[in-house]
Amino acid sequence: MTTNDLQAYSSVLERLKPLINTQLFDEEFRLLTGDLAKSQQFLIKMELKRLAQPCTYYIDLRGRVDGEVRAFEHKGQTHYLDEVAIQTFEKGLKQYGQYTIGIFEDVTNTNNNFRVRHQQETNKRLQDVLSGETSDTTVNLTTVASDMDSTANDYKAAQLIRFAGYSVRREERMNFSIDIEVVLQEEERFPASTSDLSVSGCKIKIPLAIEMTAGQKVAIFFRGLEQEFALGINNGIPYQVIDVEPADKGYYVRLKRLPLADEKGFSEFLQNFIHGNKRRYKVNLDNTYEAVFIKGYEQFYLPRISSLPVFLAVNDGKATPSCVLTTENNRHLMHYFQDERQQNVLPQLLHVRRLKQCLAKEANENSTVLYTFTHAAKGRLFFYSATTEELLQHPELKAVFFGFGAAKPSFRAFRMSVLRTVPAHAHIPLSLPNTADQEVQKLNQPPTPLIANFIRNLRYIVALTDISTAQSNSLYKAITYDAALLNQLKVFGHAKLEQIPPIESASVQYVNLRSESRFLYKTTVLLERDKGGDIQAFSRDFSSKGIQLECAEPVEFAKGDTVQISLPELQKITTKHQLSALPYEVMAVSKNKLIMNMRVIDPTNDHPGKIFFQQLINNNRSKLTMAEETPKFPGLGPALRNMYIKALDTFAFYVHRQGVRYNLDVVAMGAKPNALHKLLAQFSEGPDSITMLPLLKNNATNLQFANQLKKMKRQEIPFSYEVFLRFRPAQDNTEHSFETKFDFDFQLHSAKKAFVDDVVNKDLLFAFKIFLSRTGRPDTEHIAKELGYVSTYAIHKAKVLEEELWSVVGVGDVVDITDEVLLRFNLSNEQIAEQQQKRLAFLAGINQPA
Repeated sequence: MTTNDLQAYSSVLERLKPLINTQLFDEEFRLLTGDLAKSQQFLIKMELKRLAQPCTYYIDLRGRVDGEVRAFEHKGQTHYLDEVAIQTFEKGLKQYGQYTIGIFEDVTNTNNNFRVRHQQETNKRLQDVLSGETSDTTVNLTTVASDMDSTANDYKAAQLIRFAGYSVRREERMNFSIDIEVVLQEEERFPASTSDLSVSGCKIKIPLAIEMTAGQKVAIFFRGLEQEFALGINNGIPYQVIDVEPADKGYYVRLKRLPLADEKGFSEFLQNFIHGNKRRYKVNLDNTYEAVFIKGYEQFYLPRISSLPVFLAVNDGKATPSCVLTTENNRHLMHYFQDERQQNVLPQLLHVRRLKQCLAKEANENSTVLYTFTHAAKGRLFFYSATTEELLQHPELKAVFFGFGAAKPSFRAFRMSVLRTVPAHAHIPLSLPNTADQEVQKLNQPPTPLIANFIRNLRYIVALTDISTAQSNSLYKAITYDAALLNQLKVFGHAKLEQIPPIESASVQYVNLRSESRFLYKTTVLLERDKGGDIQAFSRDFSSKGIQLECAEPVEFAKGDTVQISLPELQKITTKHQLSALPYEVMAVSKNKLIMNMRVIDPTNDHPGKIFFQQLINNNRSKLTMAEETPKFPGLGPALRNMYIKALDTFAFYVHRQGVRYNLDVVAMGAKPNALHKLLAQFSEGPDSITMLPLLKNNATNLQFANQLKKMKRQEIPFSYEVFLRFRPAQDNTEHSFETKFDFDFQLHSAKKAFVDDVVNKDLLFAFKIFLSRTGRPDTEHIAKELGYVSTYAIHKAKVLEEELWSVVGVGDVVDITDEVLLRFNLSNEQIAEQQQKRLAFLAGINQPA
């Protein structure tokens, strides 16, 4: 926008704008600015040239103006403007002759823009205060200053939490300030005071003039306690400095107590003193509160992950898949990776060479894109797969692999991320001090010897995330190839193994919101349709009120449709119930249109299928297998869950509902930051917050995410978005550094490809897929003991925490798909390599969030 020091010449600028590119400009400029100083003339001319620069920015005013917004086309670009903005745009075209920076600024600063109105109201209040028209000057100046700050930065950065980033405290600490004397080396002494106190440590506050460093040993005399108690310690209590952090007019120093042979029962004294003063002084709840906070968010995220974590054990130097961690969202992938013998092919796909390729790419988050498809021949199902690197190593086969493979319904693109783990991570004790509570002691037990033996060789986790879409597959399918090279695809084929090592499956444990249990059972199901005969399907699991089907061919049914189904095989075992033409409602359909969740339509409570399944369950409960995958190794699920939460490299965000508004104000990070964390950290104010502005273009939280969440139910599969970011490294602020495009911003594939081509040629491309899930109620059972401990000493804190968790309505999982997008749009190998090198060099050179 035009700076304040040129506002006085706005009339001059308006008169000169239409002449900037004409021969009359110089003469008119001299007439209008002849009485001004040379410096002012120079500034005016530079401002006019800036305003007349051609502009390519898209303008989207949805949710930003008080007016009805509609699509507005100009030279191939689609803007979203209201009538006031359209008139301003067209007026600007007459002035400048083309779309310029000046038009962009005028259109985005019309008088009906909510941001402009807010600024005007703020300025008016400020003028009223300064002119003495209000009674409470101090209050109003504060309000105005706050409003001005929110206008300049009307987005609140999201809080950054770190999964498994909580510490375990073995004993209670008490917030207790007491006078002490600290003795350094060479008898240097100074007075200080404690901030909190436990049996084995304390935190003290020291003056700025004193220097203390981690590892330093000191002695402390508890002068305040000595006034009331006879401690009888002549040489002080030895402590060692753990860390030092700045504080107001001093430093906070954390200390741990060192053993002392002649302490004369000091430990017992402190323990009794703390226990006896629990109600008098505040128990320090920082660690427990932080743990409850983070664990609550973990338990929202983990049951909704779409990635399939595959755990690999290393035996005799060879890594092989040993077990997987399943959720409702990823369980179908276990079926995908099975051949006609129901044998799992993950051992062939996740071989050592691929693991080493990923682990060698530290800056690229140890990940790649894994493409797979199956080919049926002579009644056998053969798997083919290739990574990005392998396709680049065989450039002559890339088009053949994509063109032939994408024509198969089984074609998939997976983000394959390799994470390191150790068995010790399987045990995460509660963040509670040692207690006599037997239930807490039971919950704090490490894994059983059976589980410890099972996981003892686990060293890697491969997270496989399906990032393919129907649209992206169609682009791969359209790639032309030489059919004569088809035989050479055998280099990407996988031979069948005679002996397949068993892969154990364990599920994420969380509060089950289903009204009844489901049972695994496979039987033939026929779905009636108007034309073309019945569709054959197989049941995957059932309950009395619903059934999940896997269809032999993609279906056209959608959520809410009524379908008549028949159960011919089950009909053979009953004559009492008629199991044909049973009415069911479609509740959800998978992306590939092959899997459907259905529930009975039972207005009169006499649905034959419902009654039959109720009796089947009651009479055969001991023979049926519950769908919740009870593992052969009890306790394996929690162990794998803990190992995964301590290793993942995810970017998760949470949507809270606060009244009528939806806010995205909590973001999570795993063991290390990924590319998006690093990218956004540059524009974040501190290590505990992160800006989401580049992903929230045009108020995406309320206009896109919120509207989608309102339509969803907890049990539905995630809704996905693709987002493309143009990043300009040379800029120094968010607005100029990023250009954001969601997939719904492009009406045509050609427009999306044009955008990707332009970014690759000029800037850095980052692309992400967002999996948005609706959450249910918080799993307070998972945090019950720790939440109860917080409630005992600070019930107000526990209530605030519970209210925050109950306000969570959605969770987003953001997955990097940049490398897949480069291949999807058939860029040359040289372009892909250049873009990857530039991106990796940039990420390696920026500061990472702590």
